[in-house]
Parts: sequence; structure tokens; C-alpha cells
Amino acid sequence: MNYGHFSDDGKEYIITRMDTPSPWINYLNNGRYFTSISNNGGGMSYFKSPLHGRVTRYRINEVPHDRPGKYIYIRDNDSGEIWSLTWQPVSKHLECYRLAHGFGYTRSEALVNDIESSVLFFVPLEDDQEIWKTILKNTSDKPRNLSVYGYCELALGHALVDLINQCDDQHFNRSYFDKKLNSIFSTKTYWVTQSKGTQQQENKEWDQHTFFTVNHPAASYETVRERFIGLYRNENNPVALEQENLSCRDTDFGNIVNALKVDITLQPGESKDLIFTLGVIEKTKFEEHKKQRSEQYHDVSAVDDAFEQLNESWKRYFEHTSAETPDKNLNVFLKYWMPYQAITAFNVGRVASFYYWGIGRGFGFRDTAQDTIAVTISDAEKAKERILLLTRQMRTDGKVYHHFHGDGDGEFTQHCDDPLWYMLAVTEYLKETGDFTILENVQPFIDEEKEGIVLDHMFAVVHYAKNNLGAHGLPIFGRGDWNDTLDYIGGDEGGESVWGGMFYAAMLKLFMDLLEHIRMTKEREEVSFVRKKLMAAIEEHCWDGEWYIRAFGGKGNKVGSKENTYGKIFLNTQIWPVLAGFKNHNRLIMAMDSVKKHLDSPEGPKKCTPAWKEIDPNIGLVTRCVWGKKENGAVFCHPTSWVIQAETMLQRGNQAYEYLKKMLPDRIDSDIFVAEPYVFSQYITSNEHSEPGRASHSWQTGSAAWMFRVSFDYVLGIRPTYKGLLIDPVIPSHWDTFSASRKYRGTKYNIIVENPQHVEKGVKEIFVDGKRIDENVLPVSKSEICTVKVIMG
Repeated sequence: MNYGHFSDDGKEYIITRMDTPSPWINYLNNGRYFTSISNNGGGMSYFKSPLHGRVTRYRINEVPHDRPGKYIYIRDNDSGEIWSLTWQPVSKHLECYRLAHGFGYTRSEALVNDIESSVLFFVPLEDDQEIWKTILKNTSDKPRNLSVYGYCELALGHALVDLINQCDDQHFNRSYFDKKLNSIFSTKTYWVTQSKGTQQQENKEWDQHTFFTVNHPAASYETVRERFIGLYRNENNPVALEQENLSCRDTDFGNIVNALKVDITLQPGESKDLIFTLGVIEKTKFEEHKKQRSEQYHDVSAVDDAFEQLNESWKRYFEHTSAETPDKNLNVFLKYWMPYQAITAFNVGRVASFYYWGIGRGFGFRDTAQDTIAVTISDAEKAKERILLLTRQMRTDGKVYHHFHGDGDGEFTQHCDDPLWYMLAVTEYLKETGDFTILENVQPFIDEEKEGIVLDHMFAVVHYAKNNLGAHGLPIFGRGDWNDTLDYIGGDEGGESVWGGMFYAAMLKLFMDLLEHIRMTKEREEVSFVRKKLMAAIEEHCWDGEWYIRAFGGKGNKVGSKENTYGKIFLNTQIWPVLAGFKNHNRLIMAMDSVKKHLDSPEGPKKCTPAWKEIDPNIGLVTRCVWGKKENGAVFCHPTSWVIQAETMLQRGNQAYEYLKKMLPDRIDSDIFVAEPYVFSQYITSNEHSEPGRASHSWQTGSAAWMFRVSFDYVLGIRPTYKGLLIDPVIPSHWDTFSASRKYRGTKYNIIVENPQHVEKGVKEIFVDGKRIDENVLPVSKSEICTVKVIMG
């Protein structure tokens, strides 16, 4: 069934049916203040941290699961009819409905009872608040007397405490209406900043005040949920809308809501703007700033200016990369929705969504490292800050926090792959920027009173790689590798990760290339020795005839082998020998052909097959998961991007394109796919399950950064190196031509690629500003714009 479509220019996803198979959301943020908003007004807001700085409440496992939200109710004071401008929560039939998710904004439009409405949600770039710009128009031939209610439910501080200790936590809530400022201000007199449970209570208050205001005089207000909703009701039918006015009572206790009622009269054809804003003010500056902040966006012109600044910011962001290929659907994702999802995942840090509730793990080390690779192109300084944050989460032996909330507040989990992702983040930053001064940046280690430059931290990772090897010379599994659910393969005997060895080899190669570039020849040879031993061990012990095995158990038993009943073949160990540069070409081809033969499915390449249908406690959680979902045989979008990269490295552009097309999220019918069709999800249920095609865990996934970079870097073949921009397209042979633009070290390269012989790979000639060059690396230019023509053949 059709629930929506991309706009003609691809810059909006327009939802035309309100009853989508699940809430389809958008993220609005300025890097400090964050809010999510669904197509029906659901979502949550937080300031800086979803754990410590939660602004609005999100009720986990609510039905529907985007409750509560940011709601605007309407009451027709003549007829008594009630509706909400985003359809939910009242669910009254809308005669017309159109919702557009755009870049940093969502706009909901509706028509009910001759009242046209439009609500624009966005977060200004410079101000820590969200704006709900509402326009109401009377299309009837008689005056309309309406009451308009802006409503949200607050959490005020620590989200986990609000969730599990609400009965006590509500004693610290304060909320009051300031008549002069036409605003409700709320705060909490007790605040927890620890991320782990403890009986020791902290002795401090939340460091923020929230404000909720509107640009029309409020006729009445409410601060307590039970007074607004009523007993034995919910947001669908709040009792307050049946009463003449809200209670107009402040509160020092309870479940805090902010509700403002505005009475308006609309003459025939008349429209009015109502601007609700919700935001935070630092408590130490509250008295000084409350008037300016609460009145800042009362004028429509101020809102319109802020929205224009937001649009200009996104326009500049998308200018860093662009592409026009013969595939118009692919173009929409390449130009807009891949980079949009990638920067959103980076900003949010994969810690707050309807899947990840922002109350648990914080930033993942490996997640954060991978998210940076998409951001180095557009905002190198932001990527650098994040890399230095990662640097501070490392011990002198190279071990890192698996996840962390901030400096010194993390957890070690013995995942064997975590430290090596650091190499990817640093080297991609260097190739993009040429800023080698970052290698001399001094940052502390976390286990000693000792500091080291970034390069020291990279050598600490090599130390870790050398000293985390088992009986076969492969990485000791610990409690998992990139596949977190292979968590008991290691056991007490110390099983080994074959994929980990391949991954180490790939990341060490990145470091070797860096050491060669900065002329540290001796150190390069030492790293090369470690890498060669890993590769030799894999070739000696891990080839299973047609593919590479996945792991050795604690007693030397094979996982991912023909001799197994379940999990005979795994995806990652066929991909990463290619990515790592293994030399046995015949094996690489056989392994990737085995992916096509055994793992590919109508939904895409599965993570493993056959999926487990019996629990094996010596392997782990993957065997306890239902078959065809998550790690037990589902199609993971993240490693499929690596499949695409591997196929391009084997010069098989047609096959790479086939896998890429399968992954585009609008390919599968939405009633089957369920998740948003404009962003990648973590996984798609495979044909190992009776109901294949359903996606889950959308938005906050490494698929975003990797699909973006692999598509540009390896399919279009435009990727940074230490010496310049490499041009090496690997495309479907039926493409006659494509064009792309790429900003690189201050220069915008406008590139046209022609493919007259319909090859999949091969650069015959390159012309830069009309002059032929002899190699396919574009030298770093001092020009503002370079025109590049590439002839394949």
C-alpha cells in the first residue's frame, strides 16, 4: 500500500496516509538540543544527553509506541468538536492530510471542518528550543470560535530515574506560570548524573529550566498531567478539553505537563499564526535570560528568519557531495537521504530513538568511530572533536571502553574489535583534510596519569592487536566482535575470531599506509610483520574449501564451517579478506561467489545461514534469537555496504549495483517493510523467517555512514587519499555516463564520467580543466573549482 513518496526534487518525504505501518519519524537538532517527531506528532526531546538531559517524557512500550508527543489540540467552541492537528492523538478523520519530513524540519498539513492547518516543527541553529509554528485558516463562510491547546509531557533531567523511580522522582518537580512572560517554567530540585545504579544519592538539582510559551495571550494553563488528561483516559480524549478552562494552577509535585490554551476567532477566509516554543535555559542564567528566551520567537518574522537559516545550513551541507546517475531513485539517496541520515546518526550518537531509548549504554566506541567517516567530508572540525573524544576512552594497553557516556564514564566488555576502529576514524580524517597536526594532539589515557599524542594511541592499538591472539594466532574473542551476539564462543578457554583477524589486518594496513606517508619506515615494517602473521594464520587455518570459517570455539571447534548444522557460512568472513587486501585472488572470488550462492536472498545477503533453530550456549545469543531476524540470519544493511565495497574491489560493478539496489529502503512494499522508506534500517527480516521483508531499528545504524561512503568512494569511485582525490569508478555496465561533485580540501571538483564501451571498471583518460593527466589521482588543487572529465574503457 502506498503511504507516501519523495517530492519531485527529492528533498522531502511526503506522507499522504496518516496510518503508516509504524510511526515514521524525523530528527530535528542543532547538535545540542534534540527532538524526534513522528508523522503523528509523537516523539521526545532532550538537551545534550538523552540520559541526563531529558526534556520531554517518552513512555517505553506505549501503544502506539511514539507516545507522548508534541500535540496541538483544537476545540470548536460552537460545535464542541475536538481534533488534533497531527491526526494523533485524537484520531479524528482528517479530510486532507499531508506531512513532509524534510532536512531538519517536519511540516504537517490537514483540513478538518473547514479549518486548514499547518504545523512546522524545527530546532533553530543557534537556540536550544523547538518551534511549533502553527497556521490556522477558516475556509468556511462563517466566523469560527476556536480554542487551541499546545501540550507536552515533561521528564526534567535524568531519563532512567524518571522511568524507574517516577513515584519518588515526581516529588522534586516544580512548574509555574509567569503571567508577564506568558510562559510556563519548569525544573527539578534533584538531579542524578551517574549512569550506573547506586544507593548513594547525589546532592544537586537539574541545571536547566524548561520554558513553554506561545505568541498569543494564554487564556488558561495546566501543569499536572492528571488534571489535563483526567482519570481513566489518555491523550486521545483529555478531560480538560471538555471543560471551559484549564485549572491555572502551579505545582510543586507530580507528573508535569505544560499546556497552554489560546482562544481565537477566525473570520471567513482569515488565518492566524500561533507559535509555540519549548526549550531550556541554563539555571545559573535563568533570571537574566528568561525574558529574552521566552519571547525570542513570538514574531513570525523571527521564526521565518530562523527557518531560512536552517535551510541555508542544509543547502551548504549537501554541496559537499552530489551525484546524477541514470538511476533517478538512487540519486535521491546519494544526494540527500544517505548524507542526511549519516549526519543525524553522528549527531544523535545512536543513543536515542524508539529502539534505543537513551537510558542505557551511551556512545558506542566502534559506532562513533564509524560515524565520523561520513562527517569528515562536510565538517572536519566536528569529526576531529569526536576523534579526540574517542582518544580519551583508551587505556595504555590499547583497550577501550565499549560504550561510554563521557570521559571516564564507560564500560569495558572485552569485544575484540573495538580499539581497531580508531584506525579507521583517524586515517579517514587525515586523507580528507591533510591535517596531520592531529597526530601530535595530546590526550590522556584513562588507566594512568599519563598522556600521549594521537599517534601514541594508535601504537597502543597495535600493541593491543599483537597481544590479544589465541592458539591459532587469531584475535581472542572475548565477549564478541562486531557481531555482539557471538558472545560465548570465547568462553573461558578463549575462542578466536576469524573475522577479527581479517579486520585487524585491514585496519593495520590503514596504519601502515599512514606510516609510509609520514616516513616512519621502521615502525611500518613492525606493523607489517604483525599483519602478515595474521593473514598467514587465516590462510593456513580458516579456509573451508569454498569460504572462510567464522571462528574457533574455546576447544578449537569451528564455527561457520560446512561441518556445522547451523551457521555454516557467515557473511563478514567472505567480505573482509577482500577489504583487507588478501593476496589469494582465487579464494577471494570463491568466497564472494559463495555469498551470492548461499547467502543472497530476495531481501539481500543474509548475515549467516542456515539460521539457528536450536540454542547453543557455547555460541551465544545469536542462537537464542528467532531465525531470520537480527543476527540469526537476517539481512543487515551495515555489512551489505561492505559486500558492495568488496564487489567493486573485485571489479564487479554489475554485482555491486545489484546489492546496492536491494538495500534502498523504499524498494519493499511499506506494509511489509514497516519502517521508514527514506532511511536505512539496521536489518531486514530474511527468508529464513516466515514473514520476510520487515525492517527494524531504523535511523540509528552504521549503515548510514557506510552506504554513503561506499556509494561515493567505491561505486562512483571518488575517494580521498593522502595525495589527492582518487578516481576509480566501478559501475553497472549499462550506465552510459554519470556526473558527480565533491568538495575536497577547499576545492569543488565537478566530475563527468563517460562510459562509451560499457565497462564495469577501468579509467582510460582523465582531463582536469581540459588538460590530460597521466594518473587517476587528482592532485590537490588551489583552485576554487576544478572540472574533471573521465573516460572509462
